[in-house]
This record gives sequence, structure tokens and C-alpha cells, in this order.
Amino acid sequence: MTSSAASLPARQWIPALLCLGALVPAIAIPTFGFLFSLAIMVAVLAVMKSSRQATLAMVWKKGWMSVLLGILVGGALAVGIAEVIRPLVEGLLGKGVDTGALDAVAGNVAVFAVTLVIALASAAAEEVLYRGFVIGWGAKIFGKGAVPLLILISAAAFGASHSYGPSGAVVTGLIGLVLGALYQICGRRLLPAVAAHMTFNLIGSVALFLA
Repeated sequence: MTSSAASLPARQWIPALLCLGALVPAIAIPTFGFLFSLAIMVAVLAVMKSSRQATLAMVWKKGWMSVLLGILVGGALAVGIAEVIRPLVEGLLGKGVDTGALDAVAGNVAVFAVTLVIALASAAAEEVLYRGFVIGWGAKIFGKGAVPLLILISAAAFGASHSYGPSGAVVTGLIGLVLGALYQICGRRLLPAVAAHMTFNLIGSVALFLA
């Protein structure tokens, strides 16, 4: 992105700073900083019409195909993370993913219901920010050649914004990498990634409840 950024016309510097700068609160304040990042994104979308189409493009091919693909990818991702990636990362770093803050979900229907609503809503909101805003709008600002780096930046910020410890940050970052790749493969349309993320969070929430 360095060469792309260097060649940006002056009028594009403000959009570029807003696009990537929106990630700063989420990275600086894991978990709750995402709300500030979301507020920045909403303000930009409200003021800058040029950001909306690239950020909010939703459907890949047909709606049902987008949702079905997302469900399949989200389910496969949940299994792959639980059975392969998480144990591998925990073994390499010598530390487990810190999910202690979610222990109250186990066996508690009321807490599970609230957690599930938050998990599904946050999945949609995170996809709009990390994929649509950063990658989708970023591709319009920096050019298509910058997309691989934007995917990496988005994934790294996604991992850093979740307070699950070092192993959790790596695992979550890898999840973001898969979702970013899915978003790009589907022509930078959000619905498949949203469906995948919601499916992943649904499975994870149910697993926490049954633990």
C-alpha cells in the first residue's frame, strides 16, 4: 500500500485516513473500542456519499446463494478453529485462549440469550466495519492492488480488538483473514461474510452454553 498511498491525490488523503483511522479505537481499547470505531464509520457513511456503495454492497450473485455459502464457510470455520487452529496456536504460544469472561454463558438460558443476540448483531456490524469499510471502501481509495494488504490490516485489527489474550488475538486474526478472503472472492459483497460470521458466532455461543 506504500506506493498506492504515495500516489494518492491530495483529495484522497482525508478518506484514506478515515478509512484506516477508524480502526484505531478498536485496536487501542479491545472490545469496547469497537463501538467508537463503529461510530466513526457511521459518521463517515452519513457525511461521505462516496463511501456508501463500496462499504455496503451486500449480495453476491443471489441472496440465497450468499447466505448458503456463508453458512457453509462459517460452519467449516467453526470446526476448523475448534479442532485444528485453536489447539495449534495454544500449543505454539503456550497459552490458552482466554474466554473466562464468557463462562457465565454455560447452562444459563438468560445469559445465553443475551450473549447470542450480541454475538449475532456484532457479527453483522463487524463485517461492515472490518470488511466493507476497510477493504471495500479501501479498495476504492487505494486501488485494487492494495486489497491483499487491506485484508491483512483488517484481519490484524480484528484480532487485536478482541480481548481473549495473545492466543485469542492470533486465532481471531486468522478468522478475520478467512472472512476477508471470502469477502474478496465474492466480489467484495458483504452478505456471504456476514452469514459466515453469524454462523460462526452462533455455533460458538451454543458451544459455550453447552460447556
